[in-house]
Amino acid sequence: MSVVILEALENADYNLQKSYTKMLVDIAKEQLHNAVVLLQKGYSLYDEIEPLLEQYGDVEKIPVKEAKK
Repeated sequence: MSVVILEALENADYNLQKSYTKMLVDIAKEQLHNAVVLLQKGYSLYDEIEPLLEQYGDVEKIPVKEAKK
């Protein structure tokens, strides 16, 4: 099951609120970073993250989303 950007933001928030370990903070930072970068590239809160990461390998390599015509 793939996570949409909104869920990544919610997960990051939860992990930061419950950050009892460095590992949870690191996971939250990655979730937050991925979500913010994709939003800046024009993806919506309901776009799935994993298929993009599988295709491009890294959030920085994911292209800007083209607007629908």
